[in-house]
Amino acid sequence: MRERRMFLAMWPDEYQIEQLHILQSAYAGMGREVAPENFHITLLFLGNVSYQTIDCLRDSISNLRLNPFAMRLDRLGYFDKTKIFWLGPSQVPSELEYLFKTVRQQAQRCGITQLNKKYVPHVTLLRKCDGLYSDPDFTPIDWQIDEFHLVESRMERDSAHYYTVDSFPLMNHL
Repeated sequence: MRERRMFLAMWPDEYQIEQLHILQSAYAGMGREVAPENFHITLLFLGNVSYQTIDCLRDSISNLRLNPFAMRLDRLGYFDKTKIFWLGPSQVPSELEYLFKTVRQQAQRCGITQLNKKYVPHVTLLRKCDGLYSDPDFTPIDWQIDEFHLVESRMERDSAHYYTVDSFPLMNHL
């Protein structure tokens, strides 16, 4: 049975991509830049999963009833082990924590067991970076989260390419 490398993610809009690219450009040459079309915040990495598992997950998360919410990306960070320089929120919105826990629980119900327990939402700006570079004057980026996506990651010509498989809108509910 063929498996696909999948994750759940939130994509920035064109304005946010532009702002992320401006910030990334300030650190040009300090690591390998992520292509602007690949900017995203991973909600949950699923790994290699079967088509049957993907269908189960799509069915279970398509029934979620969650409201849109706002998030401010105002913190630069660095993952030492993976040498990733990133931008994320200094305060994770409670709605995002809830969304993470909910989709994680649904993924477990569908048989996906190797899931992150801790969630650090972030946009990767640079890979193979040598350290954290701070810029106290950068402008925070506001992000309205009104949907998330099921995404397939494929390696093509030595780099990852992302393909949206399905989208899940967050709708206002009373």
